[in-house]
Amino acid sequence: MSKPTQVEPSFLHKLAKHSPKEGKWSSIRESSLKDLNASPFPHSKIEEWRFTDLKPFRKMDFVPMSEASLLPATDIEQYFIPESDRSRLVFINGKFEEKYSSIGGLGKGVTFGNLPDYENHSAVEEYLNKLVDYDKDVFVPYNGLMFEDGAFIHLEKGAKAEAPIQVLNLYTDSKQAYIATPRMLVVSEEESDVTIIEDHIGLTDNEYMTIPVCEVKAKQKAHIHHVRIQRDSINALHVSRPIAYVEKNSEYHSYTINLGAKLARNEPKVIQEDEEVDFTLDGLVLIDGEQIADTHSTMDHRFSHAESHQLHKVVVNGKAHSIFNGKIFVRRDAQKIDSFQENRNLLLSLDGKVNTKPQLEIFADDVLCSHGATIGQLDPEEVFYLQSRGMTEQKAKEVLTYAFALETIENMKVESVHKLLIDEVYRYTKANNVTKVTA
Repeated sequence: MSKPTQVEPSFLHKLAKHSPKEGKWSSIRESSLKDLNASPFPHSKIEEWRFTDLKPFRKMDFVPMSEASLLPATDIEQYFIPESDRSRLVFINGKFEEKYSSIGGLGKGVTFGNLPDYENHSAVEEYLNKLVDYDKDVFVPYNGLMFEDGAFIHLEKGAKAEAPIQVLNLYTDSKQAYIATPRMLVVSEEESDVTIIEDHIGLTDNEYMTIPVCEVKAKQKAHIHHVRIQRDSINALHVSRPIAYVEKNSEYHSYTINLGAKLARNEPKVIQEDEEVDFTLDGLVLIDGEQIADTHSTMDHRFSHAESHQLHKVVVNGKAHSIFNGKIFVRRDAQKIDSFQENRNLLLSLDGKVNTKPQLEIFADDVLCSHGATIGQLDPEEVFYLQSRGMTEQKAKEVLTYAFALETIENMKVESVHKLLIDEVYRYTKANNVTKVTA
C-alpha cells in the first residue's frame, strides 16, 4: 500500500483541525480532509500561479471562525434587489440568516433554501461535492471541510422561476482575520429556467478571506443565467471555484463582475456533457491601487455541436495587476464547435500591470475557434475625434473609459442589477477622475 502524499502544511492545513465535529456532511468532511492533506498550497513555481503575488496570503494571521470577534451586520436591506423580494437567501460570514432571507413562492417546482434543510433531497445526495473537479486544489477541500450552511436551488422539469433568486453573501467586521466558506448547489432539471444573482459584499474594510464553491448542473434544455458580483473588502482575499455542467440543448450564461478584494482569484469552469449546448463566461474587472485580479477559466468541449463565448474586459489603474488565463479545450470527437474568446485590457496608468494568456487546445479538425488579447491605453485617435466634436481631452478620455467598461454588462437581464453595475462603473470612473456620461 502506497503512503499518502505528504505536503508542506500551510495555514489552511493547520486550521483544518478546527473543522466542525458534529452536524451534517460527515462523509464530505472525511473525503475533503483526505484531499486537503494531499494538496499543497500554491506557490510561484506552479505554472498556474507564477504571475500571482501570493504575499497577501502570508501577511494575514488567520484565526478559526469560532475565535473571530465578529461584529453584527447592519443596514443589510440596502443590498436587497427589489425583484427578489420573495426569493432571497442571505448568508453572513457563511452562516444562513433566516430573518433576512425571503423564501416565497416562485412558481410550481422551484425549491430553494439552506442546504442543511435539504440534506435528504435527491439532488443534494446525487450532486453535492460530486461536481467539483479541481485537481490538487487546496481551496475546494478546505471549503468542503469547513462549510455548514449553503444555498440550494432546485428546479423540477419544466419549472420556471418567476423572479431572480438573490444569494447574498455578507462579510462583517472583525479584529482578527477569518475565513468564510460559502457554498452553493444549483440543479436545473429538463426544460427549466432560472436567473441567479450571487453577490459577495464586504461591509467594512477589514481583513478576511472567503472561499466560495458553487456547483451547477444544467440538464437537457435547461436555461441558467448566473450573475456573480464580487464587492469584497479592499483588504480581503477572495478565492472562488464556480463549476457548471451543461447537458444537451441546455444554456448556461455566466457574468462575473470583479470590483473588490486585495487579491481575487476566480477559476470558473464549464464542462459540456452532450451535444447542442450554448454557454458564456463573460467578465468585467475594475481594479485600482495595489489590487490583484486573477482569472483562470476553462471551457471544456467534449461533444460535437456547441457554441461558447467569453469576453473578459479589464480596466487597470494605479499599481493594480490583472492576470488572465483562459483555456478552450476541444476534445478529439468534439466536431462542429464554434468558440470565441477575447481578453481586452485598458491601462489607465503607467504602473499598472497585465499578464494575459488566451489558450486553445484543439484535438478535432472541424471547428471554428478563435481567441485574442489586447493590452493598451486609450486610443489617441479616438480621443482626438471626440475633441474635434467639442469635448475637452479629459472629457473625451472619460467617455471612452466609461464606454469600454459598460460593454460587458449589456446582457444583464435584471433591471436593478443592470443599474447597480452601471453605478459601480460610474463609481470606479469617478474615483479615477472619470465622470459620469449622460445622453
